[in-house]
Amino acid sequence: MLLLAPKGVAWLVRVSRGSELHTHLGIIRHDDLIGRPYGSPVESQLGGRLHLLRPSLEDFIMLGERPTQIVYPKDMGLIVARIGAMPGSRVLEVGTGSGALTMFLAAVVAPEGRVHSYEVRPEFADAARRNLERAGLSKYVEIKVRDASAGVDERGVDAAVVDVGDALRVLGAVHEALRPSGGLAVIAPTFNQVERIVSWLRSSGYVRVEAFETTYRRIESKPGATRPSSSTVAHTTFVVTARRTLGGPAPA
Repeated sequence: MLLLAPKGVAWLVRVSRGSELHTHLGIIRHDDLIGRPYGSPVESQLGGRLHLLRPSLEDFIMLGERPTQIVYPKDMGLIVARIGAMPGSRVLEVGTGSGALTMFLAAVVAPEGRVHSYEVRPEFADAARRNLERAGLSKYVEIKVRDASAGVDERGVDAAVVDVGDALRVLGAVHEALRPSGGLAVIAPTFNQVERIVSWLRSSGYVRVEAFETTYRRIESKPGATRPSSSTVAHTTFVVTARRTLGGPAPA
């Protein structure tokens, strides 16, 4: 898998002999890419200039299949830091979706850890599997097509992430799977859901409960004219993080 990166756009390409990539810069023959080292410049048949790069984890996340809205990389880093996931961790995820956050978690817990992910929609689970396979991370993830509100198989997981439409339906099952002191992150699209989730967590004995959102703004840097970009990735979602204690779960 290669990343072709001209200015302002990028394409993930699975290279195969005899194939071609058709772009607004012109046609790029796969045969012209095979054997070239990463970093090499490439020209299309119209003279468009690109560079051959090794795809980063962010590239796989942002350029993968997206049948669902995804958690953005700007949120992922803080989520992982808050829940305490690290190499070797076992992480429960409820709501696989397109697998964007799943990929990030898998990269964090590899090579000895494992992500146990639940998704009720088979078509979403299939898209997530394809994204994970493309990124080379599928061996660190187990996806189960099942409604987690009926319970999950895992116990004593180190951390958990919930990203479903109605998180309160599954928090009881997640609580049973999460070890005491384990970190939890819940993705919430509205203020009302944040309020209900925070109330449930506090009633269930969770501590270090905090709700937040993140923004991402690039800096346009030019000699004598460096300034914030006019394009900002502002609100994408709300996140609630907390740590489990030995208290019991509140009624859903």
